[in-house]
Amino acid sequence: MGRSVPNTAQNFVSSVIIPFSTLLLLPASIWAVAICIAQDKLFSWSDTRRIGASPQPLKTKGCVIISGGRMSKGLTLARAFKRAGWKVIGVEEEGWGEYCPMRYSAAIDRFYILPPASNSYSRYSKKLLSIAQLHSATLFIPVSGAGSSVEDARAAEEMSIATEGRCQTFIQDPETMLDLHDKDRFMGLVEKLGLKVPSGQMVSSVEEAMIFLKEHQGAPKYILKCMGLDENRGDMTLYPLKVDDAELTETKTALENLKLSISNGCPYVFQEFIPGQEWCTHASVIDGHITSFVTCPSNDMLMTYENATAEDIGRRAETWTKSFLQRLKEDPTPTGKLRRLNGHFSFDFILSTKNEELYPLECNARIHTAVILLPLSEIAQCYDAETVKANIILRPPANTAPRSWLYNDLIMLYLPLIIRSPTNLAKLHPSLPACSSSHQSSGLRRPDENPFKWRKDPTLVADDWVPFLVLWHVYWPMLLLSRWWKGKKWTRLNVSTGRIFEA
Repeated sequence: MGRSVPNTAQNFVSSVIIPFSTLLLLPASIWAVAICIAQDKLFSWSDTRRIGASPQPLKTKGCVIISGGRMSKGLTLARAFKRAGWKVIGVEEEGWGEYCPMRYSAAIDRFYILPPASNSYSRYSKKLLSIAQLHSATLFIPVSGAGSSVEDARAAEEMSIATEGRCQTFIQDPETMLDLHDKDRFMGLVEKLGLKVPSGQMVSSVEEAMIFLKEHQGAPKYILKCMGLDENRGDMTLYPLKVDDAELTETKTALENLKLSISNGCPYVFQEFIPGQEWCTHASVIDGHITSFVTCPSNDMLMTYENATAEDIGRRAETWTKSFLQRLKEDPTPTGKLRRLNGHFSFDFILSTKNEELYPLECNARIHTAVILLPLSEIAQCYDAETVKANIILRPPANTAPRSWLYNDLIMLYLPLIIRSPTNLAKLHPSLPACSSSHQSSGLRRPDENPFKWRKDPTLVADDWVPFLVLWHVYWPMLLLSRWWKGKKWTRLNVSTGRIFEA
């Protein structure tokens, strides 16, 4: 079911009052920066790999273009490559990149704004290619959003051809990307490769949906997922609806009233509901071989990243990923070509409480925010083919502290301690009662969102602290104010990806 839309007063508080209140929090942010730098000076030995550590840096290893300037994972990659001695070019799309944290990072040598791929793929790809040619780039790593992965795969292939391979690209070929990105095609691919999947079916109309549900009455309940970019990702409504007649009248009404209507242009997938803990993974892959791997407990709006890579679930997820890649390497694309298995393979799994089986839910064929758990100074080596020859897989150390975002925690974790009533929280914004229920269930499911547990903000590092101030006191205030000025409302924010779910 759709999320509640804030009323005019709630929208004013969340989109005007809160942005201006960040000015009052600026001294606290400066203190956080000072403490971070002092701690680094006192407890860290000299590190020549730090950003700007050497006044006369050595000859650069190459020039890398990294997109996704508004995302924490994009900023993490930029910092990692700068520490490794690369020239780093940052890019982001119009409307998102003007004040994004990456633009103000000490890791960035040049920064460019791209026309949105969704508006004009031709302009987007041409601008990207011109940047690669201007700087003689040797590597392009797309940090794609959910809606631009396919376009980035096309642009990367065109860039590789235009530069005659001088600029290597770290993303799958377009056909493989489609097979992974499309939820229905991915499930079909996994089943074809002989691995277990939840049952389900894609539907392109309410009529198709009703036929499917009537054929499966009494069978496992299903959740509904939009194939495209859907702000109701966390909707766990079970279909058919629990209280319904034989003709499923209420279910049909609910399907007809979805915010994004079921259609050929916007298909949905019914997926078997499997009770259990969700898990997400990040893997960088070169020629089908994993070079880095992370496993984290997950949920529909993951904002606390907790390392589980060395646990049994992490080992099972890594084994599953290796098996999938081995089988995929032997499986040609739909047009019979060999697959290009360079890129990021990030999977969502669920560990069933019924049979302890690990089921894949979807593949995000792009870098996952879980990369923030990896050691910053070692990430760049995962994009070097020599790592494959050495059979090295980078994983987070076992003692890696959880990652979350300071002011996001202030609202999501600490506010419910002050305003304990979900009803009163809802008066501020419709999204806030979920924070209260999440806090109350802390410890029952992972990640552990205990507000008193120590975490690190991945945006704040001692040798590149400006993006931390920009994120909280420039980027988000500007985004919220600009949307309020345009008369727009929002239902949720994702700080890690810099994304607004508009009402």
